[in-house]
Amino acid sequence: MSLIATLKNPIITFTQTRIIPFVFTTCKQPMLFKELMHANKIYNDGMNLEYNMKGFRVRLGRIYLVFLVLWLLVLTPPSLIFHTLLAKIDCHALILSSIVFTVLFFSTFALFKAWLIEQVSKRLIMEAWKNHFPHFDYNKNSEKVSKIYSQAIENGVQNKDLQHHIITKMVSEE
Repeated sequence: MSLIATLKNPIITFTQTRIIPFVFTTCKQPMLFKELMHANKIYNDGMNLEYNMKGFRVRLGRIYLVFLVLWLLVLTPPSLIFHTLLAKIDCHALILSSIVFTVLFFSTFALFKAWLIEQVSKRLIMEAWKNHFPHFDYNKNSEKVSKIYSQAIENGVQNKDLQHHIITKMVSEE
């Protein structure tokens, strides 16, 4: 087992149990069927989830706080180790390195925020999936349902008939 695989599970678990509840406010009510279909399609298409999905609210200040703490946890040990070397570097090199680290900070923040939003979106979609499709596995059927939903919207299936239409198509294709 590789080092990355060994570290991945505790990081995901910590993110799901500690960071996401701290950073996001989620709706206590279950997601409606139409909202689930829309969110599933957006998620499977790889589109921006933050503004297109209902059911959660981002607390931006808390994301900055968590990211800053994680950033400091990563950068403090190397800076303490290389402090004597950094103290002897020319001030022009330090100015350039501070520019590079500032760019890295904000670009990695954007990636971190997008990753967190993707994690919470997938969690909400999977919870709603268990409610609306208890007999179908999410990992096997999410893309198929997304395609069926797209076709149903193109064909003008009404909202009241949408759930029946999608479940009928899923059963007939299996």
